[in-house]
Amino acid sequence: MGLVDKVYYDGGHDALVVLLGSHYNFITTLPYQPREANAIVFKRVQKDFRCDDLKSFYGKLRVDLGYNNSIVFLTAAPVDDHLYVVNNEGTVAVIATVGLEPPVCPGYGNRYEPLIGTINVAVVVDYSLTYSALVDLLRVVVEAKSVAVSELLLRCDVRSPGTATDAIAVGGRFVEEDGYINMGMLTTVGGWVSGTLYRGLVGIGLRRLGLEGLLRNIIGLSLDELVNLVVELYKQAPVPGVTVESVRVEARRLIEGILRDPNVWSLLVAAREMDLHAIAGSIPWLEVEDHLSDSKAIVADELLAFALSLYIAGFRGLLATYWVERLKERGLITLRLPQFEDDVVSALVGSTLSILYTRLLGGGG
Repeated sequence: MGLVDKVYYDGGHDALVVLLGSHYNFITTLPYQPREANAIVFKRVQKDFRCDDLKSFYGKLRVDLGYNNSIVFLTAAPVDDHLYVVNNEGTVAVIATVGLEPPVCPGYGNRYEPLIGTINVAVVVDYSLTYSALVDLLRVVVEAKSVAVSELLLRCDVRSPGTATDAIAVGGRFVEEDGYINMGMLTTVGGWVSGTLYRGLVGIGLRRLGLEGLLRNIIGLSLDELVNLVVELYKQAPVPGVTVESVRVEARRLIEGILRDPNVWSLLVAAREMDLHAIAGSIPWLEVEDHLSDSKAIVADELLAFALSLYIAGFRGLLATYWVERLKERGLITLRLPQFEDDVVSALVGSTLSILYTRLLGGGG
């Protein structure tokens, strides 16, 4: 047998089952797991799953599935859509299931519920590893997972490294000595694991989010909320004979079209990245307090917004963005977004409104 004997979805138990070709030694962040296992199970549970006796739950599940020596992950994410990759030599396997809620913010935790795992990652290597190498491989998985998640820009007060209940298990052939002593990213195995996991999690994560979820992550607003914002702005200066509902339909169509442009997304992502750097204090000479107060000494947010409005709708878009900013100053609309995102949203809805007015008033476009 090889490293992995079989991978299959058990529909009756709503579980992804990975049968290993042999018993391997594991270290894991999961509670109540065997030190040696020949199977890995990713069991799907409800989002509101609660269990007063998790140890017994694991035990019963193992008996029901027929794999008494198995590592068991719990997740609310779909398990039939997963990451499974084995290297060319057949000596390293990466398996993961991916869900992206709720994101965790470093330093902002206030509760701990060791229940379901959201991003669940298992890595098994068919090599002899010392304990330090096993721990090193666990570190590689944590780092690669965190970097991948940071690319998805999960909505958090600061940059998020993952979700509240992520779980990891790594396994190999444990030896006291005469085995690999490290498995960092610069090793052949560690490098392959980190690259495979990074690319895989980003890909699955983007698929899970979809454009709508990614939009919410980047600017803190959904498509519906953007449309509603355009409609509220339109009500400030309505066109006679044009209904609000027809404006709503057209605004949605326009925004959907605008968001098919990677250049627009690039500027939106830039705004989110700037806010994340600013809140971390990593923009030289920009104090966190100045960022939080939207200091008038900072004009880079407006420059970014002006670039976006000019790109979308030209000079009319720029004027409309300026108008939206004035309405915000007068308290007629409120976004409550971070400094840079606040301004690019003004540009996005202002430019949309500019195009809308041009069409409604017979100006073409």
